[in-house]
Amino acid sequence: MKKYILKRLLLLIPVLIGVSILIFVIVRLTPGDPARILAGEHATEEYVQATRERWGLDKPMYVQYYIWFKSLLRGDLGRSITTHSPVVEEIFNRFPATLELSLFAMFLAIVIGILAGIISAIRQYHFFDYFSMTVALFGISMPVFWLGLMLMFVFGLWLDILPISGRINVMIPLQNITGLYVLDSILTLNFQALGSSLLHLILPSIALGTIPMAMIARITRSSMLEIIRQDFIRTERAKGLPERMVIFKHALKNALIPIITVIGMEFGLLLGGAILTETVFAWPGLGRYTVDAVYARDYPAIQGSVLFIAFIFVLVNLITDVLYAYINPRIRYH
Repeated sequence: MKKYILKRLLLLIPVLIGVSILIFVIVRLTPGDPARILAGEHATEEYVQATRERWGLDKPMYVQYYIWFKSLLRGDLGRSITTHSPVVEEIFNRFPATLELSLFAMFLAIVIGILAGIISAIRQYHFFDYFSMTVALFGISMPVFWLGLMLMFVFGLWLDILPISGRINVMIPLQNITGLYVLDSILTLNFQALGSSLLHLILPSIALGTIPMAMIARITRSSMLEIIRQDFIRTERAKGLPERMVIFKHALKNALIPIITVIGMEFGLLLGGAILTETVFAWPGLGRYTVDAVYARDYPAIQGSVLFIAFIFVLVNLITDVLYAYINPRIRYH
């Protein structure tokens, strides 16, 4: 297991190098002159050229990449063109908001998705099975931004029972310890902030977690149907074990491998999918930061945020693979 983990960690290096090259090239092929944007619409050509030289945008692309990659090896992602702040600091200031939103969205997706999949498998071809799988199909097909707008309209504007933007009521003070508002509220025993932060999480978590929830429900149903038809399940039932124990202790445990695969992949994708959700709900996370950087042609910010998201995605996949061995000891890595 240790050799496998070390091997996968070493494989991260060429993957991230490839991602960095791809990001660097694509960003510079996008239309628009960042020097002109930075200098201002009415700036003279001399000032625009001076701005271009100041930020190294006049050098060949391979020279720019070499300079950026050397800084990257030192953990320096450069400075934002628009804010002049280190990109690393801005990413770590924004990432807790994205992480908190992703964790809550994934929690909803896992709990509801697995329960719906199990019940659908047990009651195959009954009303709940047809209903839940139909809802799951709509969930997979529904665009995140459209669902977010509908949730805002219904629960925020029409019923007026849930907030539609931000992370917390601006009038409620909260001591920032970890950047995770729910955790910080608990640590400081600030229950007013806890209630406000949880309310602000509901709508974006539902919008972001709908697609993973639908995927998990469908995979759980399929995997459970395959397992409950196995001979060992019939044997467990013949022994007189309670149906709840047969389903949750024996069937679900053996059906977890494909479920965990989907959970790991979807959680990694949530960090990228949060871009649309954070934009719709004005959530001050890494996704919205990336969108703002794209609009401003902020090369260092775009490169740093996308590379960081790619690293998290690969790391989540590694953790998912390692979990396989603990859930199913028959799996051996080479």
